[in-house]
Amino acid sequence: MPSINKLKWGAVVSFIVAMIVILGAGISAYRQMAPYPGKVVGPKGDTLMTREDILAGQDVYQKYGLMDHGSVWGHGSQRGPEFSALTLHKVGKVVRGEIAKEKYGKKFSGLVPLEQKVVNLRTGEHIKKNRYDESSDVLYLTKEQTIAFEKVVTYWKQVFETGLKDYGILPNTVSGALERENLAKFFFWTAWVASTARPGETYSYTNNWPHDETVGNNAPTSTYLWSIGGILSLFLVLGFFIWFVHRYKMWYGGAKGPRLAEKLIEMPLTSSQRKSAKFLLVVILLFLTQTLFGGLLAHYTVSPGSFYMDFVANLIPYSWAKTWHLQLAIFWIATTWVASAIYLAPIIGGKEPKGQGVLVQILFVAIILVAVGSLAGEVLGIKDKLGDFWFWFGHQGWEFLELGRVWQILLFVGLIAWLFIVYRAVASHLKAKHNDEYSSLIWFYVFSAVMVVAFFGFGLFYGRGTHLTLADYWRWFVVHIWVESIFEFFGVAVISLLLVSMGLVSAKSALRTAYFTAALTFLSGIIGTAHHYYWFGGPSFWVGIGSVFSSMEPVPLFGLVVRALLEYKAIRDEGREFPYKWPMYFLVASSFWNFLGAGVFGFLINLPIVNYYEHGTYLTMNHAHAAMFGTYGMLSIALLLFSWRGMVKKEYWSDKILKVSFYGLNVGLLLLTLGTLFPVGIIQAWISYDQGLWMARDASFFQKGAITFLGHARIIADSVIILLGVVPLAYFLLTTFNKLKPKGIADGESVWKELGVDL
Repeated sequence: MPSINKLKWGAVVSFIVAMIVILGAGISAYRQMAPYPGKVVGPKGDTLMTREDILAGQDVYQKYGLMDHGSVWGHGSQRGPEFSALTLHKVGKVVRGEIAKEKYGKKFSGLVPLEQKVVNLRTGEHIKKNRYDESSDVLYLTKEQTIAFEKVVTYWKQVFETGLKDYGILPNTVSGALERENLAKFFFWTAWVASTARPGETYSYTNNWPHDETVGNNAPTSTYLWSIGGILSLFLVLGFFIWFVHRYKMWYGGAKGPRLAEKLIEMPLTSSQRKSAKFLLVVILLFLTQTLFGGLLAHYTVSPGSFYMDFVANLIPYSWAKTWHLQLAIFWIATTWVASAIYLAPIIGGKEPKGQGVLVQILFVAIILVAVGSLAGEVLGIKDKLGDFWFWFGHQGWEFLELGRVWQILLFVGLIAWLFIVYRAVASHLKAKHNDEYSSLIWFYVFSAVMVVAFFGFGLFYGRGTHLTLADYWRWFVVHIWVESIFEFFGVAVISLLLVSMGLVSAKSALRTAYFTAALTFLSGIIGTAHHYYWFGGPSFWVGIGSVFSSMEPVPLFGLVVRALLEYKAIRDEGREFPYKWPMYFLVASSFWNFLGAGVFGFLINLPIVNYYEHGTYLTMNHAHAAMFGTYGMLSIALLLFSWRGMVKKEYWSDKILKVSFYGLNVGLLLLTLGTLFPVGIIQAWISYDQGLWMARDASFFQKGAITFLGHARIIADSVIILLGVVPLAYFLLTTFNKLKPKGIADGESVWKELGVDL
């Protein structure tokens, strides 16, 4: 059996190798980004737009939160327009019409099928030819492209002035005429990048995404070959995983740790623990608000730009609702982890440091300030009320990282402060230098918390005006690596500590499993981030790297499901009176959704040939909901209830209410994913394959009978989640908030003495 030390170094080496690969590939990709041409000129030598115009248009796209209303190169909201795909299709339509008129003297629609095929072929060749001169930094457009440029600029200027109800775009979504013009020029540039061949290649800067045969965009050969490589890597790693687990009996052994579960219920609280209850009260209010905005978004999907009360739709555009839906999710999940760590810290460390309660109170005020300030700033930015300060205090324009840069920096500082507060409480035990597995598990936990904070900092590596491709490269360090690798790492640490604390597993077996899982998660989760770079202006090598390593991502998740089943058995073995039954059931649910949402749904869309056609569809949204809410939402609720169980007086605990909430949230999420998002995504992906992504994202798609029916049916899933899941949980916390145990452990006093243990 491999020693704990070997497993630890295996995890360390995996992390280092993964970071070298993803950063090294990023440096290479940086040199191959599509250019922002200094000038774009027409056939007569007249300047149509400049680099400054394009970047100003990119600012407008971000300032008004349009990534939360539509998408560019497939990244962003899946309900609104795919701005780059739709612009490209319109460009192709104009060029095709001009070529038909020049060659045959007719409109394209008046040509016979053979003539149409000839025109389509010439259109693809015409658009694919790269006319950018690097030496002069000038992009030359043909007469046909110039006509297309003028028409798409006119189209988008009108859309953002008068509105487009089918997409839920309200009148004057972009308030200034110059801003609307620059935005349109930016969209034209994204279409050019998506269609023009890279120098020396036959595919575009976005590897021929989006699929649109009318402009010559078809799946490159590499997508087929590397999809085979992805499948092969899955089976090879899965085979090794199964062999290793059975060969060395990696799963948790029997419980040998101290039984703290029952004692925690009786233990009086420290000052910091009692103050952490306020964090959890804020969590449930944020959670309720977030799900209500999710319901509003679902309504907008069926009835864009309208609501039962007109003033709501006129006041809250889709981009506002989507922004808050995402940001509130991040806030309530992150706040839960902060609060639960504060609650656990004196239990882990053994005593309450002096002044800890005051520091926790300051942190609480700071988190409220950042949450309220950033949410308000995002709305003011979308409404164009912040002028040139939009990037700093308003809406940065990046999905999942919408909050203004000042709020982002303050949140980063707050997370560092949280690290300091937690470390103060556990430091006494760590400084004692106990040479045992429990101490090593605490170090594992502390290091995972440091990683959570450190990787959030990657979101500060880009700024206003950063190249679109480069900014998105760093954004996924937060959205994917932070969430799907580092959160996984931190989650393993937290789960291990909880299981040991409740006497369900021994510290030694928990530590061995934690290191083993971390090693696999680092390799697959960090390097697997490359699958987000397939079509966003990066070179083709991302397709190979992403396919091979993202296909490995389900493997550790398979193991988590097995572990969850063992945990479930441990709970059942404890009997009906086990006090932490429902927190543990939410923990098991988190592992299940990690497997289904992140593993199965993720693998389903990560193979390049599948992703090429489904990218920008509801299959991505289906994966996101199941992975984010299912995995980290359920884990956060488990942490919330574990902490609350130790804070509230035991006579006021209600398993019946929590049972309703558990089934409401999980059944509702199952209905939401498999019942609505998944079937819509399958239909969308088929249309993308058959006709092109532009049609799969066209407003007419969402007006089809089957799609409208599924959209209306979603009200069932949303209602179950909100009314039977969130509301009972909120009721439970609100009604027991004044039933907390009193503070009974003074600063500096031993918590372990109160528990009657000697860890």
